[in-house]
Amino acid sequence: MKKFLFQISIFLILGYFVGEGIIRAFQLTVDVPKLYQDDNDIIKLEPNQTGNNFYGGKWVVTKYGEYNYAPNSLESLITVIGDSYIANNVNGGKCHQAQYLNSLTKGYNFYPSARGGIGFLEFMELAKSLEHLEPVKQLVFVHHGDFVESISEVKKSSQTIQLSLKESKKIYPTLSSNRLKETLYNFKFLYYLYRNYFVNTNNAPTNNRDDKDIEMDYQKFELLLNYIGLNYDIKNIVLIFSPDSDPELTELVKEYNFETLTLKVDNYKSWQLENDSHWSCYGHREAAKQVAKFINESSF
Repeated sequence: MKKFLFQISIFLILGYFVGEGIIRAFQLTVDVPKLYQDDNDIIKLEPNQTGNNFYGGKWVVTKYGEYNYAPNSLESLITVIGDSYIANNVNGGKCHQAQYLNSLTKGYNFYPSARGGIGFLEFMELAKSLEHLEPVKQLVFVHHGDFVESISEVKKSSQTIQLSLKESKKIYPTLSSNRLKETLYNFKFLYYLYRNYFVNTNNAPTNNRDDKDIEMDYQKFELLLNYIGLNYDIKNIVLIFSPDSDPELTELVKEYNFETLTLKVDNYKSWQLENDSHWSCYGHREAAKQVAKFINESSF
């Protein structure tokens, strides 16, 4: 019996190390970046991380705690704020919107700040948190789904900061801590088994632009915009609307004194990945061309 248990133990130990080697060699895990909640209850990325994403590429968190691209300098800064479209992990961290804008303009540095699954109200919180960098302009990339996700009475979400119109207050997401998950994360083979066979989870990032049945309640949007106008400084902000954004909403935000730019394209599918509505590298470059033209023609 002792010999049998010894043999089983040796088999399990060898099996573990073989599995660990295979998982690491072929990069089969989906790595989740470490997060923390700052003093303003905004969920941020811990700086200087790297890992594998759902799409088979790598994500990088820079020294500034932002995804995939860091400016060469913080002088003459323009921020680039958004959700998973701006984080752009779907392209393996390549062809970042801020990177393209840097190559297509002169005299500015571009600072990205983005996290998948967040909405317009959290974009405004990010913009507010970056004001200490004294940016010359803050570019906020939006879609009408981002406004929907910002109002708890329209679409409740635990992933982003929302406004409760009924209670007239912000509702913050809670960053939960799972000690088992954090421990297993250091053991790639065990984490792979845990994530793929022991929990029911969808690894794919959320994308509000895939929801074709979004409720467009313009009266509630007006209340959201009025709240933002009273609580945030918008004079330095430009809302960059995606080509498929609701045109009635884009006109509505202009009435609340937002500066806007709506991206244009004849065939929006040409900007998107084959099996995903996120922008491909081609789409990012085409979007950046229009934004760069706006920047180059403006006098900031």
